[in-house]
Amino acid sequence: MLRHCPILGRATETTPTPFARGAWTLVRCNETGFVFLPDPPTYDALATEHAWESTFAAERARRKREEPVVATVGGWIRRLRRKVLRARNPFAAIVGARLARGAGAPPFRIVDVGCAHAAFTRSVAERLTARDLSVTMTGIEVSHALAAAARQTLSPIGGTVIEASALEGVRSLPAGSVTAVLMSSFLEHEAQPLELLREVRRCLRPGGFAVVKVPNFACWNRLVRGARWCGFRYPDHVNYFTPRTLQALAERADLCFEQGWLDRLPLSDNMYAVLSRAPQG
Repeated sequence: MLRHCPILGRATETTPTPFARGAWTLVRCNETGFVFLPDPPTYDALATEHAWESTFAAERARRKREEPVVATVGGWIRRLRRKVLRARNPFAAIVGARLARGAGAPPFRIVDVGCAHAAFTRSVAERLTARDLSVTMTGIEVSHALAAAARQTLSPIGGTVIEASALEGVRSLPAGSVTAVLMSSFLEHEAQPLELLREVRRCLRPGGFAVVKVPNFACWNRLVRGARWCGFRYPDHVNYFTPRTLQALAERADLCFEQGWLDRLPLSDNMYAVLSRAPQG
């Protein structure tokens, strides 16, 4: 069946997958192998009925009801991971290291796409400021309730919030005005990832970069758990990336793709990558 492939940016032949819940069914692009939701919710729906804070709570309740043991163990692991990441914060470490090596003149403008209530955004800012790096933070959030919360979180540190879809928000940024873009557990939600990354490239300074974290569809847990994998979230997870398909998307957006083996460990449900604009051009 012909479907619009988010990586290719055009219609192509697809094959149904066994992954579905209710009316939501995933397909696989025959050209790229990319797995995606062909009929995602509209941006308006993502701001209201399918807003992240609603779907996250509903999915957690479903898992507790259908798999109470797995949900309990998963909760322990998440709490442990949060404690570890509070001390480490991979995004702040990656951004800080690159800014320290030189990424243009400060202040460095950092944009967090899909910032939610912006607690993560502010944490990154505070860690970078502690390293004597001058940064200004901007969050982009489509959910009305979360955008309001984000303003309260960022205003004390001089940050701002753009209440809009990711694509509209990034489009509103001047060309070459941004040093770094953060996309933490966001790109799997974006129905137009190719268009978004092309806009990200446009707004980046030469040498600017985006740090991305997404679920890894190629991880061992997904292969073992099948349709019960924790990375499936219907309908707000619309893209299911592997390292290969994430690289294909980045390269079609004319961004350099960087991912070490530690960024895509098969035992982890998530993976990281840095997408950068070449220093010249």
